[in-house]
Amino acid sequence: MSAVPELTTERLRLRALTEADTDAVVAVFAGPAMSRYLATDFSDPARARAMAARRLAYTGPDGQGHWAIERAEEVIGVAHLRPSSQLPGDVAELGYFIAAQHAGHGYATEAARALIDHGLHGLGLPAVWALVHEDNAASRAVARRLGFLDVGSGEHYGAEHRVLVALPTAHGKPHHI
Repeated sequence: MSAVPELTTERLRLRALTEADTDAVVAVFAGPAMSRYLATDFSDPARARAMAARRLAYTGPDGQGHWAIERAEEVIGVAHLRPSSQLPGDVAELGYFIAAQHAGHGYATEAARALIDHGLHGLGLPAVWALVHEDNAASRAVARRLGFLDVGSGEHYGAEHRVLVALPTAHGKPHHI
């Protein structure tokens, strides 16, 4: 497993995903709505456990990998910043999943902003990319709030996705649309 730093925001703590988080990951994906934009239905606990195991086995660049998203010491989601399996050139791809019962409170935006800042400024990456399913209006809204630029669409993860990029600017914040 690669070494990922702990990141904190006003309300959240992002820390390295551990084997002890497996049941929490299963709980995050328990409802079928969490998988509606994914190629695999992770509401099946066996599939969610296998996905958690793949995340735990990740061995990528230091500073990139998988995080548990905690609020008040409860895991409410998972996120990743890692070389993309879908885009060329090993570009860093961001992904975030917040349990349905915690949706609508800005946690996805807050966690993703911390990871973008870590990638662009902490790691000095030239860009952070995201792939968002065409029909996932909530994640597309998060990406807009975060200042991602929409650079097109393509077939990724078995479905049509928007291809989005966050770039650093001279004032240290991601470029905003």
